[in-house]
Amino acid sequence: MNALGIIFCDHYSENTPKNELIQSRTPAALPYAGRYRTIDFALSGMVNAGISDIGVICKENYGSLLDHLGSGEDWDLNRRKGGIMLLTPLSRPEHTTATRGRLDALRAVKGFIAGLNHELVVMAFGGTVANIDLEAMMEEHLKNDAYLTVAYSRIPAGAGEMMVHSMADGRIESITYKQSGTREVGNFAIGAYVMSKKDLMEFLEEADNNDYTNMNRELIQKNLPTRKICGYEHNGYARIIRTVEEYYAASMDMLDPKAKMDLFAAERPVYTKVKDSVPTLYDYHAIVENSLIADGCTIKGTVKNSVIFRGVTVEEGAVVEDSILMQRSVVGKNAKVSRTITDKNVTVSEDCEMQGTAALPFVIGKGKKV
Repeated sequence: MNALGIIFCDHYSENTPKNELIQSRTPAALPYAGRYRTIDFALSGMVNAGISDIGVICKENYGSLLDHLGSGEDWDLNRRKGGIMLLTPLSRPEHTTATRGRLDALRAVKGFIAGLNHELVVMAFGGTVANIDLEAMMEEHLKNDAYLTVAYSRIPAGAGEMMVHSMADGRIESITYKQSGTREVGNFAIGAYVMSKKDLMEFLEEADNNDYTNMNRELIQKNLPTRKICGYEHNGYARIIRTVEEYYAASMDMLDPKAKMDLFAAERPVYTKVKDSVPTLYDYHAIVENSLIADGCTIKGTVKNSVIFRGVTVEEGAVVEDSILMQRSVVGKNAKVSRTITDKNVTVSEDCEMQGTAALPFVIGKGKKV
């Protein structure tokens, strides 16, 4: 299908809660499920839908993302013409690193969109963990002759952007917002949109003339009475990660085989950067229960109900429970770690004990030693 992909890498909101895990990386580069980054889901969804021209809009702290994406080879996007294209904040002369909203970021790359020959534009947030069938979404958009199609899923309020209320024909009747912290389950938007290039360019011209910055308010809410805006229901697993608590909960969900199989559906593979590593070494005295452990690790102690990334070492006598240990973390002998998130290259010293809660996991920043 003749479509252009656009991926937003940041939240673009001054109201986004503080998240220690994205202080040195863009939200789309957040490590997930032992070996992936959250952007892998949007990228893979587009590749699986036959989209080969993808623009990735970066705002700041995107060094880790650039390292992960490389030339795009792992997603078959390393092409002489098209493929994956990094769009920096400097694409718009009057902007430096500041963007006031997702729509403002989109306005900054208007020239890039105009310069490519595509019928549709598929936009997605790189911080969404969901394996959306974007090909079916595009087909439904064309079938409905819609102005805009918004992906939504039946998930808890804290895991989505806005609640959509649909009419019988799939048209969105209204949208509402829920207060942060509520766990009400409903049909919430999950950050994926389909629009014709013609309609999008006309809207961006209007946005420039009126200095629009809020995508939900100006593109969706304002046009609901006069335009046909439809919803596309994603029935699978979906989460939008904004806070440490949401990251912890979404990561722990991957210990549920049903949720993991749903997210990593065989018919829609999720691709990521390939790293050739040796298999994980399990010592004779190691104890492992209900955990997701990547390759290249050395496990000599006890690991229960945890997500362990590549190259992690758990020494003899160490106990890791209900925790997330990112790449090359080391847990020393007889240390005890519970409900804790260690960023990359963290060292937990021998006999050290630390414990958080599910609502407030203990976080150790990248490269720290405790």
